[in-house]
Amino acid sequence: MVHTYGGRHAEGWVPVEQRWLGLDKRTLTPAIVVAVIAILLTFVVPLIDDALPQDDAIQAGQRLDLGGGIAVTPPTGWELESGIRVGETTTVPVTPGTADASFSGDGVSISIHVASFTGDTTALLDQVETVDNTVSGRRATVAAQGGIAGLAENYTGVGTAGLVAAYTFPQTGTGMTITVTAPAGQLAAHQKQIDAVLHSVSRQEQP
Repeated sequence: MVHTYGGRHAEGWVPVEQRWLGLDKRTLTPAIVVAVIAILLTFVVPLIDDALPQDDAIQAGQRLDLGGGIAVTPPTGWELESGIRVGETTTVPVTPGTADASFSGDGVSISIHVASFTGDTTALLDQVETVDNTVSGRRATVAAQGGIAGLAENYTGVGTAGLVAAYTFPQTGTGMTITVTAPAGQLAAHQKQIDAVLHSVSRQEQP
C-alpha cells in the first residue's frame, strides 16, 4: 500500500514510470555521465596523449634529407620542428627541389628551404634579402662538404639578429637557403653550432 500525506506521495517514493531495474532514472543519468567521464580520463585521454607527437630532439650523427641527395646536419639536442631524417621511412618520398626543414635550440631558429634555381649563390642571396632586415653588406664564402661553396651574410632586424646562407646545385638546378634567426645579442653565443650546420651541407649523386 502506498502511503500519502495530504494527497501527495510519501517523501522518497519514486513513481514506477521513473524507475528502471529498480533504480531512479533521475539519478541514473548523472551517474552514467560521471562514469563515462571517469573512463575517458582514466583510459582514453592517456591513449590520445601517447599517440600525439612528443619532443623530437636531434640525436648525434643524424642528418636531414633535403631531396636530390642534399643533406645537412643539425646540432645534437636541438628540436626538429619539420623535415625528414636521412634513412627515415616516410609515406611520401622527399621530392628533389621542394624540401624544407627547420630546427631550433636555446632560442635560435634555423630554417632551410630548397627550390628550383639556376643562378649562382650571389644571385640567390640577392633574391632572399628583404627590406625588413638590414644586411651587413659583408659576404663570406662557406666551405661545405665535397667542394660545395656557399655564400653567407649577416643581418639584423627588430630585436633579432641572424644570417642567411645560399647554396646552389647546378647538377639538379636547385638552390638552397639556410636562414638563422636569434634574439639580438645571442647570435655569437651559438656561432660554433651555426657554423657547423653551414659547413655540414653535402650532396650525393642519386642513382
